[in-house]
Amino acid sequence: MNELWLIITNEYGEKRRVSVTGDRFVIGRQSDNDLPISDSRLSRKHARIDRVGDRFEISDEGSSNGTDVNGEPVFDPVELRDGDVINFGGFEVKVEIVRETKPAEQTPPAQAPVAATPVKAKAEPDSGSSIPIGLILLAPILAVVLVVCAGGIIYLLVAKSGTEVAANGTDDPDSPIVTGGDDPDPPGNGKGTDVPGGTNQSSTPKPIDNPTNGSGSDDPGNPTPTPANLSDTAKVEINGAGFLRKIAQNDPKAFLTTEQAQKVGAKVKQFGSSSAVADNINSARKNAGQIKAIAVTKNMKPQFLAVAAIAKLGSSRGDVVQTAQSMSEVLDKLSIQLGNEFYDDCLLTIAAFDQGTAGDTMKMRNMLQELANKSADSSRAIRTIWFLQKQSKITPAEFDRALTFLAIGTITQNPKDFGVNAEALNL
Repeated sequence: MNELWLIITNEYGEKRRVSVTGDRFVIGRQSDNDLPISDSRLSRKHARIDRVGDRFEISDEGSSNGTDVNGEPVFDPVELRDGDVINFGGFEVKVEIVRETKPAEQTPPAQAPVAATPVKAKAEPDSGSSIPIGLILLAPILAVVLVVCAGGIIYLLVAKSGTEVAANGTDDPDSPIVTGGDDPDPPGNGKGTDVPGGTNQSSTPKPIDNPTNGSGSDDPGNPTPTPANLSDTAKVEINGAGFLRKIAQNDPKAFLTTEQAQKVGAKVKQFGSSSAVADNINSARKNAGQIKAIAVTKNMKPQFLAVAAIAKLGSSRGDVVQTAQSMSEVLDKLSIQLGNEFYDDCLLTIAAFDQGTAGDTMKMRNMLQELANKSADSSRAIRTIWFLQKQSKITPAEFDRALTFLAIGTITQNPKDFGVNAEALNL
């Protein structure tokens, strides 16, 4: 059976392949579609792809911005072919069709008739090709001698290697030899000074945290404390980036600039050593299953929903699950309009929360579209709280709400790095 794949390319040039399964496959902005695409250019239910035998046909579902295939608008069902480009109101995906190949039937080659060969009734010994009995008896003895010699050579080599290892004080020939005296601490210990006593406590270097992954660890679900010798701004940059990558659907290269980190850092200090924030983070960890269940129904990342609830509670203790539940409906409606593929979309959603609560879930989106039509800047540059704040397109309260959300999210990555007595929140 033929297979259809949709190739989606993000702004970083990274490709994602989505398999079209079932007889009917619906694409749109709404989270319950077979392929939800959080882009404001798509309608809630934008288009559908039907399997007709070995063919695939695409139809528009009455979308606002229409559907094109290779630049031609779709009014009636159109058969998709390998290499086609589908445009969903400005959002393009490429079609890849993998066709089933049937193995060619192979006809066994004709065999030439084989002449009958007389069969001897009894095999007769051939004295010209027999092996001497003495040689047969000598072979096992020679094999035993060879094995003994090889064993002796191996034993001598192992004994010599063991003597050299003992002299080096390590069982790894590739590991550095610790000689004591002026050797500094292994990289990554966060001290940068010699170990008291003139020798290192361990001959194996500790791993160096990788700040580029945004959480101090290659595993985003198991962050390690950031190096102690980093500045407060650097800690915010690392942990903030790790948080941003967890709240967006597809933004693996999210980061904070130094200027942005400084603004977030000032807000982080407001919640430093806050016992209420610590309790709310621990509550979110304890009730992670419930928060995840709510987030899944709204097509949003659990980390996003949990931190939104903790940020709303601020410096007050409260029921994180109940707060998350009460916010989820508005956040979902705003995400449908603003998207959640990139972290900037998520921050815009938080900034517009009061608008959504008041029932105006399209106000932010309409403002962004109007601004994009008038501005020479790219749409990605415009769709950020930083740009909108500089242009006075969002209120100070809206900017502060997004900044608080970002500060709390940064703290959740490594709370103790910021004076908050809680364990890391990783949903």
